[in-house]
Amino acid sequence: MAKTRTLAGAAAVLAASAMLASCAPEAQLSPLERARGVNQSKHVGKLFAEEPEVVDDVLGIKTTKLFFPSSETLVLSDASIEAQLRAASIAVTTNAPMMVYEPARHAEYVQMIADMHTVNVLTVGDVAIAPSSGAVSVRRDPGGLRALGQMTALRYQERTVSTPQDAVRAVSGLYQREPTWLRAEWADPVVLPAAKPEPFPIQSRRDANMAPRVVATWESSIPSVANARSYGAEVTVVPLSDPRASEQTLFAMAGLAERPLVALGSQFGTSEDLAGQIREAEAAY
Repeated sequence: MAKTRTLAGAAAVLAASAMLASCAPEAQLSPLERARGVNQSKHVGKLFAEEPEVVDDVLGIKTTKLFFPSSETLVLSDASIEAQLRAASIAVTTNAPMMVYEPARHAEYVQMIADMHTVNVLTVGDVAIAPSSGAVSVRRDPGGLRALGQMTALRYQERTVSTPQDAVRAVSGLYQREPTWLRAEWADPVVLPAAKPEPFPIQSRRDANMAPRVVATWESSIPSVANARSYGAEVTVVPLSDPRASEQTLFAMAGLAERPLVALGSQFGTSEDLAGQIREAEAAY
């Protein structure tokens, strides 16, 4: 019996030693190597470039084209932060693209709606497009928490955003399964006449776990971040745009100098600049 216990004890020691040995290589990896491994393990769809891509997109037009070549639904907001926050809240929950409306580019929006085969448009705030029905239905958001539930048949919660500087991080944290109205503490969006809580369809999520790494800073535009989230991509908000100046930024981009990466905003420089900065930061780490 004693011999049996001795053999069992020896087997347990050997098993524990083997377990520790198998974990040792992982434990020996540096934080940079671990970040590289995580970033490079993601499979990315063919829709995206095979190298870093900086998308300077104040109005959400470029990211709509990038993430939503086609879409039955579209959310248009005015330029105010409060309207953009509400539009982003609706867009992410319904998996719809979002753009900020600029009257001087009206024809471009009309063409995009045709190109995407959009049939349902919801305007938020002071957007100078009249409600209409027909091939394309245009409806105005009536504002308030109750209307969100009436339009989407979902139960929304309300979360206050204290300052405009908090907007991008708040939008990056939106999830389709947790309907949330990001309500600006300083104001609610303008509500135009003839606004009624008409049904706004929920589209299927596009991502299929094949979105690229997406990074942003507080300077990125709300619609660009919302479009990435509506598509299903995770958006990492980094403290600085230059990976050479921030370890957190470097870890978010590690291993992606020649792989898919979407950076939202002109603060990241050109696509070529960003790829070079990633290489330099890794070499200097």
